[in-house]
Amino acid sequence: MQAISRGFTLIELMIVVAIVGILTAVAYPAYTDYVKRTHRSEIAGLLSEQTQNLERFYSKNGSYSGTAPTVPTVSAGNAHYTITATLNAQDFNLLATAAAGSMMVGDRCGGFNITQTGQRTNPGAAAGLTSKDCWGR
Repeated sequence: MQAISRGFTLIELMIVVAIVGILTAVAYPAYTDYVKRTHRSEIAGLLSEQTQNLERFYSKNGSYSGTAPTVPTVSAGNAHYTITATLNAQDFNLLATAAAGSMMVGDRCGGFNITQTGQRTNPGAAAGLTSKDCWGR
């Protein structure tokens, strides 16, 4: 009687490892791009929300800047972006830049900038990108 061998041969195992490697090489960049799009959408929404808050403040106080006890509050950002606000009496500028050490550093959309007129730009964005590509609108 012949013994029946069980298990995998080295060649079968190497083929499986190669297939998993190829799938990973294709799937990982697509996954990271999806995650980055999510973070871009999150900061665009946060900036829009902050813009609405500043507009409400302006409607009540006649100025985008204020002194105690009426001082407009602007979010500092989130884990991936830091928001810097420049508030003047008649205008404001909100700039979101990638936080140090975040996966968004070096992102193709660069930073996110919005003004009191609703103008949206992306300083540091890759050539050929439109505002819609990064802001989603």
